[in-house]
Amino acid sequence: MFLRRWASSAAGLAVCISLSCSAPERDGGIDRMEFADDEALEDGVADSALEPIPRIRVPLRPKSRPGGMTRPQLGDFALPAPRCANQTERDGPSRSLGQVTGGSLHSPCRIAPSGPGYVSTNKNGFATDETVALLQWASAQMAAQFPGSPPLVIGALSKVDGGYYPPHKSHQSGRDADIGYPRTERATPKQFLLTTSGNLDAERLWTVLEALLATGKLGFVFMDYDLQAALYQGLVDVGYTEAQLGPVFQYPAGPAVPRGLVRHAAGHADHFHVRFRCPDSDKPDCVE
Repeated sequence: MFLRRWASSAAGLAVCISLSCSAPERDGGIDRMEFADDEALEDGVADSALEPIPRIRVPLRPKSRPGGMTRPQLGDFALPAPRCANQTERDGPSRSLGQVTGGSLHSPCRIAPSGPGYVSTNKNGFATDETVALLQWASAQMAAQFPGSPPLVIGALSKVDGGYYPPHKSHQSGRDADIGYPRTERATPKQFLLTTSGNLDAERLWTVLEALLATGKLGFVFMDYDLQAALYQGLVDVGYTEAQLGPVFQYPAGPAVPRGLVRHAAGHADHFHVRFRCPDSDKPDCVE
């Protein structure tokens, strides 16, 4: 599965590096639920304050594979402006204040309900400008590399002013996002769905994570340990080494071992949780 489209992904990644690519807006009757399924559960250990870890570089793709594709290296680049559904109502750029477990959000960007590679299903879709831009950019990378594939389902971000957002312990300062796993089924999803190693589309998931890693803005990713194992093993199968993947994944050290950027969290078998670093412009008021 991992090998099926990597031979053509370099072109798609280069074309969309500035998000100049576009696709028809996906609205088409998607049920935008008041709350996505993730809100029925506690966030568990995922949303406790954690010591920030150093930036992790994107592991180089293996050179020896069909097609001989070499992944273009992504250096420093400027993210495109976010597409905010509430752009005309805002009073300036966003501000992330405090911690993810005890903060607030000023002048938030509400993520547009759909775009290349994603749909947003949650009424609390507010975040920093940078968070929204990152989500939209990474989703567009996936859409460009896998034309016609189902969109990602983006669920809870933050409330309009941030702050306590039960039952979540974080999601308070516009830097957290819940995303449904890409699955092998071709149906367009309407909500988060229970995912297993048998129906996880590991290749599309890694495309999203790889794009976010390349920005240097990714703080943590929380996902079910078994799904983390399936993704890790898929990468090993196509030639990544354990030395390359060690800094990225908690697996195979065990779900309680505090290592890696991708970590286990209970209640994350139907979605994964990404947490972004503080925007440089918001420091020191934003606390990691």
